Amino acid sequence: MQALKKFIIREIVFATILGIVAYVLFQTILKDYYLPVFWMLFCVISLFTAIFHYSVLHAGSKELSKFSSKFMMFAGIKMIIYLFIIVFYVFSFPDKAKFFLISFFILYLLYTIFEVILILKHLKKH
Repeated sequence: MQALKKFIIREIVFATILGIVAYVLFQTILKDYYLPVFWMLFCVISLFTAIFHYSVLHAGSKELSKFSSKFMMFAGIKMIIYLFIIVFYVFSFPDKAKFFLISFFILYLLYTIFEVILILKHLKKH
């Protein structure tokens, strides 16, 4: 549970910094590309990252031998959920799809890097 608390604190700090950077960019340089759904997307990805990380830590604490298969299972589930979100938005708002996909990809990439770094740190300790 201590690892989860550390992760939540780090994720809050990461999300705050990322949110401030996004807000500044969307108020200045990227003003024409702002989508109101960005903040909902930001929250959804942040929430799924926390849930996924909790699941991975929980799976790793029980049986280390099954860690990799459970990690892949959770990653696959997360990918399918993200794919449904993408497909729904793209078909619902095709004129805004390009900016949505770019925003989604950037958020996904940043959160994935963040999460992998913390999982690797956790695994090295154990």
